[in-house]
Amino acid sequence: MRYHIQRACRMRFSVPAREHHVQIRLAPSHDQDQSVIRVLLDVAPKTHAARAYDGFGNLAHHFAILAAHEELSFEIEAEVETRHANPFDFDLVPSAHELDWIAERLRQSPRLWDLVLHRSAMTPELPQEIAGQTVPVLREGRQLIDQVQDLMRWMRGLIAYRPAEAEPALALVSALEGGAGSAGDLAHLLIAVARQWQVPARFVSGYLDAAYFDPDSSADLDALPQRQHHWAEVLIPGSGWTGFDPALGLLADATYVRVAVGRDAQDTAAIKQSCRGDGIAPEVDDRLSVSRLSLS
Repeated sequence: MRYHIQRACRMRFSVPAREHHVQIRLAPSHDQDQSVIRVLLDVAPKTHAARAYDGFGNLAHHFAILAAHEELSFEIEAEVETRHANPFDFDLVPSAHELDWIAERLRQSPRLWDLVLHRSAMTPELPQEIAGQTVPVLREGRQLIDQVQDLMRWMRGLIAYRPAEAEPALALVSALEGGAGSAGDLAHLLIAVARQWQVPARFVSGYLDAAYFDPDSSADLDALPQRQHHWAEVLIPGSGWTGFDPALGLLADATYVRVAVGRDAQDTAAIKQSCRGDGIAPEVDDRLSVSRLSLS
């Protein structure tokens, strides 16, 4: 599928800010599952934006406004073609050999160990039980892709998805104690369990087809505002990185546009910034539009 993406952000400061440095990860990634046709970035006040790739291969833009300013705005426009139409279309590795397949990938690419061993407040070591429910363990004789889907169903009893919450909590325990959270919180929980299985798993930020934000046809409701989405990817034998969206209970396909990947949400943050000034945090207006251009 081909998509046109527009992401516009405007920041207003109560008093002028200066020496304002901004790093953004908002452009779609270019990889085996999707091709970026074009990316345009416009910043006001006018300044040069540098492009660089971080340690996870994510495209980041960096720009700075050194002079005093009360407003900063930027807009990124991109066109991307996605190809991962059917996440189940791959040759299964027999379940008895799946762990050997993963072990070989870890041997060939030692950096993958970071996506097994990394722990943080967002993806912590989990106890044997959470809220009275036993945390799933990896079982013999069942395909890993099926076990991750079982895991998503198990998670529904722990954290209810709140679409209005755009960003994950700084600590997974907050979502677990509250019984509800964002798509990012659910992705972090899935990642934490997969890593306890010694299976590489990573956090993903990206965009969804606009149809996901349409109201239920049986309800007289307006469409939800489009927003950046988060899900997880697990290294599935025979397939490679496979997207699992526990918020929607789906496997990622061509209607998902990947932007950035990392160990957790800290690595994929859409906007990182620092500035000098005497005011409080700026007022932010962030808008997203994802339009499908074609099915091929």
